[in-house]
Amino acid sequence: MMKVSMITHGITLALLATALPAAQAAGSWTEARNDAMGGTGVASSGYTAAALANPALMTRHDASDDIGIILPGIGAQVSDPDNLQDGLDRVKDNWNRLSDAAGSGNSAAQSAALKKSLQDVSGDSGHASAGVSAVIAIPNDTLPFALVVKGWGQAKARAVVTDHDLAYLDAAQTGIFSPTQDDLNQLTSRAEGVAALVSEYGLAMAHQFTLAGTPVSVGITPKFQRVDTWNYNVAINNYSTSDFHSGEWKRSESGGNVDIGFAAQLTPEWTLGLTGQNLVSRNVATREVNGLKDTFQIRPQATAGTSWSNGFITLATDVDLTPASGFASDEKAQYAGVGAELNAWDWAQLRAGYRADMRNSENNVFTAGVGISPFNVVHLELTGMAGTDRTYGAAAQLTFTF
Repeated sequence: MMKVSMITHGITLALLATALPAAQAAGSWTEARNDAMGGTGVASSGYTAAALANPALMTRHDASDDIGIILPGIGAQVSDPDNLQDGLDRVKDNWNRLSDAAGSGNSAAQSAALKKSLQDVSGDSGHASAGVSAVIAIPNDTLPFALVVKGWGQAKARAVVTDHDLAYLDAAQTGIFSPTQDDLNQLTSRAEGVAALVSEYGLAMAHQFTLAGTPVSVGITPKFQRVDTWNYNVAINNYSTSDFHSGEWKRSESGGNVDIGFAAQLTPEWTLGLTGQNLVSRNVATREVNGLKDTFQIRPQATAGTSWSNGFITLATDVDLTPASGFASDEKAQYAGVGAELNAWDWAQLRAGYRADMRNSENNVFTAGVGISPFNVVHLELTGMAGTDRTYGAAAQLTFTF
């Protein structure tokens, strides 16, 4: 458990170190097969991944299944519409050149270069998301259960350029005066970023019964939840990827939460699913830095899904009924996804899908992936994503079933 916790922190901090250029994740779990199928899974997950997407589906297993292990599943999605990292690097380079020339009486060119780089990056922003998961699932006909450890996080950053700085550099580039180091220290443009990492440790359980001749399953996952937040706010020339995750900017809260799930097998091929994740809403504020703070909101999220599968072809659809978790300062996101899988005799799989934010039609992603599962024991899943606003993502997972 400690090892997985360290991995979750490492993934989020790695995203922070890339200047946070990314799009928000679809939800609070990462699973490579489901991610390749448009982020679906509420009605189409296998019993091992069900502990992440819909615990009720843990009842759907073969008589020969004894244990399923995901160790690990890792995913990240990034988009960089403004090329924020390169812009901040140019600001820092030009700032250092002007600093070297400060007081020389010959710094007009350096002042002009810094002004242009600040104008280029002004208002640029980005978002990041990532996740990691580990599951040990024990299927049985009475009370299938699973130990679940997962981490998921979001981060965002922006460049705030002030009119004061642009006016000062505009005057300096005329050569009327030469900036001094003290003058540069009074410039007010800033780099601002916030991030949240949610670490969860839960026990998923499920039970199946018959209702009006239809197999129906219910599942529940009580869990311990820790939320770490960062509020990074520094002068724009002092931005450093290695400093973002410093304890100086960090604040943490812990508490309990719960997920529930429902699944009904309407026919041998058709399944209907419904989940409610994070039924206990939580608002976790960041530290206040330079008079600024944000709040990460863990929102109760309901998702409905359907799937059709004949063993060779699987089709799935998921629709969020409520907004996903996120920062209070962001627009709320609510997703719908469709996906398909071709399964070649349980040895190899091809997958594709599409996922869209129903509240923002420009934030859409195409997904695709492959699975290799020799002897239906070792499963290697690889997924790629691409979409609008220079959005790219990837997921990988290793699963064992015995």
